[in-house]
Amino acid sequence: MHIQDALGDWSDRPGPLYARLSAALGAAIERGDIPPGTVLPPERSLARRLAIGRNTVTHAYAHLRDRGILETRQGSGSWVAGARRTGEARSPRESLPVAALRNPAALIDLATAALPAHHRLRAAVAALGAADADTAAALDAPGYHPAGLPALRAALAARLTEQGLATDADQVLVTTGDQQALSLLAAHALPDRQPAVVETPTSPGILDVLHGLSVAVRGARPVTSGSDELLALIDRVRPGLVYLVPTLGPHGRVLGADDRARLARALADRDTLVVDDVSQAGLVFDQQPPPLAACAQSDNLVTVGSLSKLHWGGLRIGWVRGSAPLVAALGRAKARADLGTPVLDQVLATRLLPVEDDVRAERVAVLRDQLSHASAALTAALPEFRWLPPDGGLSLWLRLPTGTATAFSEVSARFGVAVVPGGVLSPDGLADDHVRVVYARPPQVFDEGLRRLAAAWVRYRHATDDQPVLL
Repeated sequence: MHIQDALGDWSDRPGPLYARLSAALGAAIERGDIPPGTVLPPERSLARRLAIGRNTVTHAYAHLRDRGILETRQGSGSWVAGARRTGEARSPRESLPVAALRNPAALIDLATAALPAHHRLRAAVAALGAADADTAAALDAPGYHPAGLPALRAALAARLTEQGLATDADQVLVTTGDQQALSLLAAHALPDRQPAVVETPTSPGILDVLHGLSVAVRGARPVTSGSDELLALIDRVRPGLVYLVPTLGPHGRVLGADDRARLARALADRDTLVVDDVSQAGLVFDQQPPPLAACAQSDNLVTVGSLSKLHWGGLRIGWVRGSAPLVAALGRAKARADLGTPVLDQVLATRLLPVEDDVRAERVAVLRDQLSHASAALTAALPEFRWLPPDGGLSLWLRLPTGTATAFSEVSARFGVAVVPGGVLSPDGLADDHVRVVYARPPQVFDEGLRRLAAAWVRYRHATDDQPVLL
């Protein structure tokens, strides 16, 4: 577990700041979240990541040493007592803060890029209670469909064909969300832990998957700014997997038609599995672009999608579109993992696909209004921040005028608003001068979150490395 996850809402505790940190560290050690022998981060490093003064960490560590919980040796750092030192005192990849786990009653969540359930989904849920033929047929069967409910696989294939990517049902695998799709693909493409290439910034999900596989990850600039750097990196590294989001990545941009076709043809010539994540394609403001695989016929171009972004975050239905042999191999791996995605969720998804265009039109209209409101509010409240209007999606990619997003997000959380620091969306931390802020919230909720964010920025920008950010 990452140390900041283990600490949780540490600053909400009573007492001086050093005592709050000491108590949170002690509790995490007692729970076993930070096991004996674990080397803790150096004082300056932890202070920077928590946006507090170094002296605060020094006093917290000293208090734990006095209680016999920590051991320290000059030149070797501090580690949890009770076992020999394990690991190294290096900074692991930051984990994505999950606002729902951090006191949701007090926190305004501008971090989670998800929408509430659309009214058509609510109606479809209600209709599941009806004894229609499709639901009855699904309930009469044993319920094990490792590759997905046949009706849903056929419906997804038809939908992709309509979007310009000719697809048969045996080329589609239904997964439990797009995160499972990425896990299956990464395990398949990287059996010997070959390196992987992603964009910077990218999806936190793929970084979590690759981090779990202990794969070396290399980052390139987003493909919206050109593909030459990406192709040169692929040729140099020779990765087993390339993961791209040319349609509404964290930066909110969509790769144009000509550049998309040119990139697809170039990638089709490379000997690597290329994953094109189109999970947010339904939220593009203008015309929805085709997947990369529709621009160049090649078995190494794989498409991953999800119904969660458009319809509801709680609808954990994802899919993989690839060659039939690849889908069959992934299906065997999925069968070993869970025997199949829940069938009633798939019945629900099958009912939503025919109305997806209507859902998309309604979602986009609301998002345009919310973006207009958020843009005006941000310009007034945080005029020093910079961003480009997105081509769709749920978030804004804001550039800080100074400082690091990781430290600023810690201060923001203590002011009661969650945002995503860019460092967790990059394999090398190079995006830590940006924060991702979800604008897709009711205006009154966004305005209150922005008020807290602006107050946090005032406090943060006056802090120095050696001055604690006191509340």
